[in-house]
Amino acid sequence: MSYQPLQSQPHEKLDKALFTRNVCAIGLCASWLTGFAALGGGCYCLYLERNDNQEKRPEFIIPHFAKEMLPLGINIILTFLNESMGYIHSTSLRWSLQYENRLTFNSNLRLLSSSGKSLPNKWYSNIFFLICLILSYATTSLIFLGWNPQLSETFDNTDSSTTPDNLIYVSGVALIIFGLSLLGQATIATWALTTTYVPTWSSNPLDTVVACTLRYNPNTGKPTPNPLIRHTNRCMKSVHQLDEPPNPTQPKAKQGPALTAHPEVRWVLTLLWALVPLGGVWGGSIYTMIIKKNEHGILGSSWQFLPMFTGISNRADSCPAARCTDGTSVLNVGWTRNSGTIGNIGSIFLIASFQAGLTLALHCAELLVNLSRDETVVRMAISEKGTDPRFNSILAAFSSWQTIILFLFKAAVHWLFGLSINNDFEMGVNMYPPQIFYFTAFALAVAIFSTYVSARRPKGPMPATFGHLQTMADVIDEWDDRMFWGEKGSELGLQPAYAGMSYKKLPMPKRHKFYGGVEMVSAVVVHGNVSQSTIQSNLSGGSGGWQQPWQQQGGNMYNGGGYGGGQRPYNHVYGH
Repeated sequence: MSYQPLQSQPHEKLDKALFTRNVCAIGLCASWLTGFAALGGGCYCLYLERNDNQEKRPEFIIPHFAKEMLPLGINIILTFLNESMGYIHSTSLRWSLQYENRLTFNSNLRLLSSSGKSLPNKWYSNIFFLICLILSYATTSLIFLGWNPQLSETFDNTDSSTTPDNLIYVSGVALIIFGLSLLGQATIATWALTTTYVPTWSSNPLDTVVACTLRYNPNTGKPTPNPLIRHTNRCMKSVHQLDEPPNPTQPKAKQGPALTAHPEVRWVLTLLWALVPLGGVWGGSIYTMIIKKNEHGILGSSWQFLPMFTGISNRADSCPAARCTDGTSVLNVGWTRNSGTIGNIGSIFLIASFQAGLTLALHCAELLVNLSRDETVVRMAISEKGTDPRFNSILAAFSSWQTIILFLFKAAVHWLFGLSINNDFEMGVNMYPPQIFYFTAFALAVAIFSTYVSARRPKGPMPATFGHLQTMADVIDEWDDRMFWGEKGSELGLQPAYAGMSYKKLPMPKRHKFYGGVEMVSAVVVHGNVSQSTIQSNLSGGSGGWQQPWQQQGGNMYNGGGYGGGQRPYNHVYGH
């Protein structure tokens, strides 16, 4: 039995992930172009609105189904753009926090965590970014405004037969606000991209740990600010055991969940679950106002997924509301009707205020998915294939079922919100109780999904880290392209036993054993050539038994702090 010495230093394993940076830069450029195009298109639409030429107006006719699905397509494209800019902003935040010695987890709440020194990640930059994010999602359903003649006729009792069905009006105001919101986010993302030094653009927590544990920057040769120092005797301590002393520990069949690993997970889940009763109260209140004969309400008999209006009145004698039709129930916000450009602007910010909580909650849900993904990446070390040496952040995102589900939820929930409350270019803001309840059902699905992701308990004896950098640094004692985690020195019967990483498959730790020795990975241990007592001394710090870290006399690969510091164990044992 032998353990090979570590052949490479961690900086040789650092993946800078320039491909990921370049893809995000392309997305950033697309955001700039889209923002300027929307701004220019909005100005042109406003020009046409002021033009008396009736032949050129910002309007067109499409089928009703296409009109309702158009915002969904815009939301999908917008989500791609926002994810690109958000990735740049979050990566900038990660390394800004590291330089300030405040980085604890690989994944953080991007817009709710601020840097003290990095201007693109200051609190006021985050607030500006969040406002732009909210406005970008709020305006997607307000750019192409429909006008249903039958609905207008039902409200006003006027003849709208001269107006074509399914007429779509392009709102210049909404386009301008949409463009400005994209340009605002692009400005912050570009600022972060050009002013923050990023050692690696990879989302892989292993790459983050490598970069954080380097004592010197391999590119500049300068000392790394606040390098992460590996603690000994904690090879079996998970992120849930941070407050426990470094005493020997027995492995667990299941690890703790992200719910108890990260202090902000409970807060995020509370926010996501709060959307459900709020949506129910919102829909119930609007429906109650309609059946209480509110003069701006119509009680419909249709509960189909997409709003439908036929203008056909029914139950004239027994209608419990001000008006009844066989279409979708709707409540009109009276002050927004026929109010022109000022009313249009007011409608946009009214809807944005409703959508603010939703946007913030879905943004925070990213943390839950990222924590789960970080844990999955590290736990590949106990799989048959080991950790992935060809990790690509872009491909990893597209191949992660959690990321894909959250991405679809983001686009779908924002689209459903747009179906629940939107703007008619003649009648102003309308709210639809059936669609509000469908939106609430999707919000419930998001909350259930997020709770499942947060409450899952990883299987296997490997300590859970959930992207906690210090815990990963304590667990990983050896770096290689492909790494496996397990028990080392099992044939020697050492107590306490030791678990760590290796370039080859290792046996899993035993449930009845205690683990917590000092690593022996740097020594070439050939059974029969080196006595067990010598190895035991190396594992336990020279005393033949387990001691506290401050009692150890040598054999610590990280004495002196960080990689490259202190005396190597094999120097101590063999006198090399």
